[in-house]
Amino acid sequence: MKHSRERAIEKMLVPGLAVALALLTAVVYTPVRHNAFLSYDDVEYVVDNPHVNAGLTRDGWVWAWTGVHSATWHPLTTLSHMLDCQLFGLRPGPHHLVNVLLHVFNTVLLFGVFARMTGQLWRSACVAALFALHPLHVESVAWVAERKDVLSTFFWMLTVWSYVAYVRRPAQWRYSLMLVAYVAALLSKPMVVTLPFVLLLLDLWPLGRWAAGKAGERRGRDTLLYLMREKVPLLLLAATVSVITFVVQNRAAAVVPLTDSPVADRVANAVVAYTGYLKRMVWPIDLAIFYPFEAPLPAWRVAGAAVFLVGVSLAVLWGARRRPYLLVGWLWYLGMLVPVIGLVRIGDLALADRYTYVPLIGMFILAAWGIPDLLEGWEYSKEACAATATLALAACAILTVRQVWFWTDTRSVFEHAVAVTPDNYVAEVNLGMALAEQGLADQAFEHVAEAVRMKPGYPVAQYALGALLNKRGDRGPAAEHFRAALSLYPDYSQAHAGLGSVLLASGDARGAVVQYREALRVNPDLPDVHDNLGMALDALGQHDQALVELAEGVRLAPHHAVTQYNLAVALAVAGHLQESVPHFRAAVEIDPRSLQSRYGLALALAKAGQLREADGEFDLLLQEQPNSAVVETMLAWLLATPEDSQLRDGPRALRLAEDAVQLTNRKDPDALNSLAAAYAESGRFDDAVKTAESALDRAHAGGRTSLASALADRLALYRAGKPARDVMRGTQP
Repeated sequence: MKHSRERAIEKMLVPGLAVALALLTAVVYTPVRHNAFLSYDDVEYVVDNPHVNAGLTRDGWVWAWTGVHSATWHPLTTLSHMLDCQLFGLRPGPHHLVNVLLHVFNTVLLFGVFARMTGQLWRSACVAALFALHPLHVESVAWVAERKDVLSTFFWMLTVWSYVAYVRRPAQWRYSLMLVAYVAALLSKPMVVTLPFVLLLLDLWPLGRWAAGKAGERRGRDTLLYLMREKVPLLLLAATVSVITFVVQNRAAAVVPLTDSPVADRVANAVVAYTGYLKRMVWPIDLAIFYPFEAPLPAWRVAGAAVFLVGVSLAVLWGARRRPYLLVGWLWYLGMLVPVIGLVRIGDLALADRYTYVPLIGMFILAAWGIPDLLEGWEYSKEACAATATLALAACAILTVRQVWFWTDTRSVFEHAVAVTPDNYVAEVNLGMALAEQGLADQAFEHVAEAVRMKPGYPVAQYALGALLNKRGDRGPAAEHFRAALSLYPDYSQAHAGLGSVLLASGDARGAVVQYREALRVNPDLPDVHDNLGMALDALGQHDQALVELAEGVRLAPHHAVTQYNLAVALAVAGHLQESVPHFRAAVEIDPRSLQSRYGLALALAKAGQLREADGEFDLLLQEQPNSAVVETMLAWLLATPEDSQLRDGPRALRLAEDAVQLTNRKDPDALNSLAAAYAESGRFDDAVKTAESALDRAHAGGRTSLASALADRLALYRAGKPARDVMRGTQP
């Protein structure tokens, strides 16, 4: 009676514990709403990815299923980013909070599925709480680009939940539901290929299917064979996605060949990584976004890690008969890390905190079940377990809040990585580029140069140093580093683009076109490169092709003010004034502080005959730049020579023109021309003619032949007897 009453009370506690876990997780991770996108992967995944940042479009949907996203095929993850952009645009806060929401769901599902499988409410809650609050999981939650972790785990949990439902009440539709959930998990991140083996472990414990047998079948080996056959559809799905992933990453040159990294080095790194993750689980201090691959590792480290792993494995096997959760938890941890442990190397990583998101659940099982069993029989075992869990979870929560703070922006996350990891060339170069974006050029140069010193064979560091030198104006050294990057990685699109910018600035537009086209061959979805290619083609006089490239840049990045502005200018110069206005307007809307874009808009509106709107834009410009001779000159002309009589304001035009002439010391023919028009509008025709003649002299002196010709024609008309007010309304300055 007492036992059944306790179970009834625990059953009533399930919803309350689930809500408590959800709220605690949300509170700990809420600060991420203030975090920015990182220039490391977030830009490539979301911010500058035209397929993604356009939201849910037909073309984007097709690309998500047929394209490769950052050397990985995970269409559901890509679609989730598109949905975020559709709903929230490029505000980083909501993107981060979606990750937090998925992490909350994963925590609650983990608690529910283990409570359902084991009937152990508090131990299940402990596993879920450790999963929710452990600092190693901050990388998966606080990094927008790691949406694949939290999304795939959401479907991973649904797969396990569906599997448990199928085991309890076998039915084909339940098995089909499990398959659908697993397919969704695979389409979110390929790392979940190990899930069928985890289900086989759950068959051992806590489901107890290995010993129970199935109706009509013998116990023992036949039962295990049946359970393995039951997983065949899952294994086929996993194998298919594994092959696709390997092919995709190999084509993207993400897989490090054996010639560059021998098998012995990979195995040594894998052994040390297994123990490294366990060390970080127990002592989650000095966590970093990147841990460089080291080779060769000291023999003592490899030997010590191997002895430790073998010792734990033997101990687990010895105790597995009485406590099968030991074997399940340990193999869960070892097995789920196999795809990312480094035997197949992707990039320069030795290990990554994000890889532990699901594998550490195995170790949390060992802790949640092992510690109470270890203390079993002691009078104060319950109190000791409760105190241990409380202290551990409190420490995890505090460290997680601290770790979330390090992920505030690119600079903070890489400053921390540089501080806590030695010889971290990836962190150095990314910190340098972040500092450069903040205008700290000298500090940026120091960090990037240090990255090149640490690893001259790292193409990203060579490219970054070239970019900083190019920004300084040191084109020769910049070109050398761009070429060094290309010698290491011939298909490095950014390095081709960087070399193109050096050549264009040096006057070699043809060479720049070659480099820009090569960059677009590798990656046709680079809006800035299309934009620069358009500028280079324009310099070669290939104006029609230039417009095509500039328009493609705008199509790929409609939210980039610079691409909008460059296309608008090219259209205006080509005489397409009406077509240029929307692009000038878009540039102003994207970056209202850009006086250049607003001036272009005002000028295009004026030349296109939209005088009232032009007047408004010039007024806004004067508010931002009250002493701008250029703006005052243009606005004075607009008010003195309007086609719309309601815009005519001679006195104001005269004040503006006189101020512009004074600001330019009577040396600018455009300002003098506007002053002449203002005099004519005010009826001071003799002053108008004298000022126009002065403007003509200045125009001749400055080589302004087209303006000089226009002014000469006007003076001839006046001397022929045409009214002065009409004479002064000629071509705009």
